[in-house]
Amino acid sequence: MPLQNYPDTIFDSLDPAVNPGITGLFVPGTTQGGRLMSSAPHIDGVVSVDAGQLDKDSANLVLTRNGVGDWSLNRTAGGAETYNCRINLSELIARLGEKYNFGAGFNSAKQPNPGPKGIMVTDFFAIYRVGVVDLTTATLRLGKSVFANNVALAQTDIVAATAIPKTAAGDGTGPYVSVVPVPAGSQVFMTDDTAQWEVEAQFVMANTGTLRVYGVGCHINFNFN
Repeated sequence: MPLQNYPDTIFDSLDPAVNPGITGLFVPGTTQGGRLMSSAPHIDGVVSVDAGQLDKDSANLVLTRNGVGDWSLNRTAGGAETYNCRINLSELIARLGEKYNFGAGFNSAKQPNPGPKGIMVTDFFAIYRVGVVDLTTATLRLGKSVFANNVALAQTDIVAATAIPKTAAGDGTGPYVSVVPVPAGSQVFMTDDTAQWEVEAQFVMANTGTLRVYGVGCHINFNFN
């Protein structure tokens, strides 16, 4: 049986001045079906990656069960030490160039680009615990790397490395949940092809200090349909 091409069901209200005949959910005079589509994203998603799934740049950070439901990457520093932990958002990059199918009577000139699908990062966070002595520094950054064939890597900070709490005060009260907002002008959907987006936490430790890294993540707007 050949594939059937049905108009998409649009469940938000589109501008009839741009798309004559569209009044909301339905395109008059067409069979409803196809994909369920929205031109607006959901606005309260979260990506949270735990210690066992984090990328890390050193075997010194050891996955440890501290107690029931308490797992982290642990280290007691033997000197001045720097560690990076990150999550990669590449699998969630938006699809490119998708348009709605409005069905009979609506040609391509009347099909607006509904905006990219995928995710938009609104803030990002690290969950960690500091003990014994303060960290020297602690930072969080959001960046992207765009790849092209035989071209030098283009790396861009969406939000440059930003200081987060580094004191050992959390050792007695519990971990920090440190959140860095993304400025409104930098809150954009991920549309770069062959690119990787990452949230990276960097911890610079002092001798005898302890560190537990529980996870890294971000809050997102998302539109996958």
